[in-house]
Order: sequence, then structure tokens, then C-alpha cells
Amino acid sequence: MIKKMVCGLLSMMIAVTVCEAQFSESFSDGDFTNNPMWVGGTSDWMVNAAFQLQSNNSTANSTFYLSTASTLATTAQWEFFARLEFNPSSANYVDIYLTASASDLTLSSTTGYFVRIGNTDDEISLYRKDPTGLPVKIIDGANGILNTSNNVMKIKITRNALNQWSLFRDLSGTGNAYTNEGAVTDATYNTSSFFGILVKQSTASFFQKHYFDDIEVKVYVPDITPPVITSATVLSINMVDVLFNEPLDIISSQVAGNYVANNGLGSPITSIRDPSNNSLVHLTFGNNIPNGNSVLTVNGVADLAGNAISNGTALFSFYTSQQYDVVIDEIMADPTPVVGLPNVEWIELKNTSPFNIDITGWRLAKANSQSGLFPNYILKPDSFVVVCTGSAVTAMSAFGQTISVTSFPALDNASDLIYLLSKENKVVHSVKYTDSWYQNELKKAGGWTLEMIDTKNPCSGYSNWKASTDANGGTPGKKNSINAINVDVTAPVLLRAFASDSLDMTLVFDEPLDSIKAAIVNNYMVSD
Repeated sequence: MIKKMVCGLLSMMIAVTVCEAQFSESFSDGDFTNNPMWVGGTSDWMVNAAFQLQSNNSTANSTFYLSTASTLATTAQWEFFARLEFNPSSANYVDIYLTASASDLTLSSTTGYFVRIGNTDDEISLYRKDPTGLPVKIIDGANGILNTSNNVMKIKITRNALNQWSLFRDLSGTGNAYTNEGAVTDATYNTSSFFGILVKQSTASFFQKHYFDDIEVKVYVPDITPPVITSATVLSINMVDVLFNEPLDIISSQVAGNYVANNGLGSPITSIRDPSNNSLVHLTFGNNIPNGNSVLTVNGVADLAGNAISNGTALFSFYTSQQYDVVIDEIMADPTPVVGLPNVEWIELKNTSPFNIDITGWRLAKANSQSGLFPNYILKPDSFVVVCTGSAVTAMSAFGQTISVTSFPALDNASDLIYLLSKENKVVHSVKYTDSWYQNELKKAGGWTLEMIDTKNPCSGYSNWKASTDANGGTPGKKNSINAINVDVTAPVLLRAFASDSLDMTLVFDEPLDSIKAAIVNNYMVSD
């Protein structure tokens, strides 16, 4: 029985020690009096409706604090969120005590280490607090980064087994884009009793404008894993974005020679780490990226802990869309009387290529009008998207992927000519349909779509279109009901030619022509 009691007491002591050594505080319980318990000027603080610790002191030229038990001092990591709704100064700043020998942070005899947010230089720096004299700055953060009226930040400090301190800050407040403010070795104090927050404020302009949240103190586990490439994405004809799984060292990440791509691209001419997302690097190559797949190899790019990637690779694809890579393959020109689809006009596009195609900024057009720009949209290989006016999106989205455009061109029931234009204003595909293409007298009266039979043969006109056979009257968002191989093996026949004036001739063929080849002057010869 005595043995059991001793064991139980020992377990309790271990649990208490662990609890005091490391803790996390999100103030989600709505107070700071329990789990853990904070002490100090408790009337100077409150937990607000957003479950954040907020200052509540309304005394000018005051210094106030709050602290909680914390014994972790070595091989440790501290992380917390802070927001100061003012531009700090030498009379308005915050000290976050990572380690403190006493709960009262205002005593000159209290020793430890703290992060000062603000001061004259509008910086985030690490200090050592000795029992006599002024605090000693041991990591001098970048000046001017807090020179705004609303400062949001996430701060992380690590102390490894060799007593090397590192200070990181993320001004997005998320903890996803840390920047290293510096490192220093200092082993002056190796014990702690408290973690705390001390505020120095002057006038009423600074009252209740200090916020803190998501405080975590834990054992430091060193990062020994190099960064990994998450993705490589083509942005333009010569630009690639490389995303890693963690923030990168700014020096190594911006060495262009650390990146090499095949297919004649070589190393980029510039590599720039994104200022707001330190896991992202923008590469600009001197040569245009060729169509197809390319491989990027990365060496020597390090994370904030100095771990460098070796032979990391990522595949990226680029494709400049060609004519007929995207085709208009279904048209709802006359939705009434309704058969089974919404009473709205629309067209469907299909990607006939083996590559993703960005149709952002494309348009639909008729002879005398154009739609608004297509929204951001990537059309995947062998997939479909319905294009319609904004008021029809809800109804059409029930059938498949749908995007809307302003000024959707009205489609004539009997006949019309509609173009698909790229963002470079080039004709990708055009269809000049008539109601004879339904090849069904009942269906051409309304409620049925025109469907293309073979999307690999997009310019055959009448011979490659028919009315849908689907019971709904059409197949928006999916393969056409009449889909089949319908190869055109017959060359166009010149039916007639006539002179419209003394300089121009008009030629009439028995089927639509390839617009590029039809525009080559050397394909025509006039005798005499």
C-alpha cells in the first residue's frame, strides 16, 4: 500500500512538472484565471469576444504585466500571436518574457530573456534581462517593420541544446511565412519560473490596443529535414512558381543557379522568394518554356534551419493552345418548348487536347458583338464546361461545370455564326449553324440542342452535327449523345466564284474551310 502511494505521488509530481514546463494558451475558455492561471495586474486585462487576451489598463504612463508558471528554459521553443493597434515607440512597446525568475516582471531583480515588440526602431528584438543595469539586446531585429498603425504578427523563438537562440517573425500573423531575424549563442540563464507579458504605454491613444493569443511553450525539436518541393506551376511563357513545404532561407532560395530545368531551359535568370509567402519562389527563365512536360531540379536551397535540398525534382507542364484545341461542341439556341433542360440559352465547350487549357479571359463573339471575359477557369483534357449568362448559372450548374459571362450573345433559332476567341483575340473555333443541322423537323422547333458528332473533326458543318438524342433534350456537362467517329475524308469542292467588284472575288465552297489555310494567298491562282 505504501508503495502504491509513493508511485501515485511520483506520477502526480511528474505530471505537475510537465504541465509547468510546457503549456499552450488560446484563451478559448474565456478567462485567464484557470488552465493555466495567470497572475499580476488582473484588472489590467480581459479576454475579449474573439477569445484573445486584450489589455484593459486605462492609466496614462503606466506599466502593467501578466505572468504564468513556466519552467522550460533550455532546448525550448516559444510561439505566440500578437497584434498592436498602434505604431510603437520608446514609450509604447511590449516585452514578452520567455523566461523569468519571478512573477513580477517589473522588478529590476527579475532575470531572464524577453522579446521586445516595438521601441524607437519599430523592431522585434531579443533581449537578456540581468539583475542590474539596462537589458542587453542579443538579437537585433530589422528596423522599421512595425512602422504602421496596425501590426499583426506571429513570433517564434527557439533555443537549441547548444544554447543557440533564433528569432523568427511572420507579419501575416499566420505562422506560415516566418523570416529569421537572427541567431545568437547565450547561456547566461538556464532556469525559469514564469512566462509573461509586460506592457509599457503612455497616453489614452494606446489604451486597450494590445492583443495576444495562441501562446505555446514546448520542448524544441530541431529541424533536420530539408525542404521538399510541393509543386511547380507555369505562370507564363517563361515564368514558373516553385512552392516548398516550409519557409526558405532568403539567400539560398534566391540563387538562380540552384534551379535547373531540362528541355533547353537551364537555370533561370532570376529567382525571387515571395515577400509574403516564404515557401514560394518565382523563377523567370531567359528562354520560352516549350510545349509539353519539363523537369525542374533543385539543389542547395535551404530552410530556415539550414537544411538544404539535394536533387529535388518537380514536373511542370506548359502548353500554348492551338486552333481547335477547344471547340464549341453543343449549342442550345432554342430552349422552348422545354423538354428536360432549363429554359435558357447556352453553349458547351470541350477540350480536345491532352493538356490543361486556361480559358481565362476568352470570349464568345458574333459578327457585331462580344461577350465579357471568361472568369478564371482551367479546362482539363477531354472535359466540358457550359457557358451561359449569369442568371442561368444556378440552373445549369446542376448538370455540370458552368461558367458565366456578361453580355452572353443571343443565339438565333434559325441560323447564326458564333466564335470562340482566345485572350489574344484569335479565333479558336467558330460554328455557323442553321436549323437544318438538327436533321429532324420536330426537334428543330425547340427544346433540343445541336450536338457535334466528332469533336476531332470540328469544321465539317452539316455532316458533323445533329439534334441530341438524350431524353432531356441535350447533354450539358457530359459527352454528347451522338458522339462517334465521323472522319471527313472528302476535300472541299469549289461551287462557284464571282467578282464582287473590280478588285475582289468571292469563292463559295460546299463545306466550311480551315480559316488559317484558307487565308494563305499562295493557295489561289487566277489565270490571265
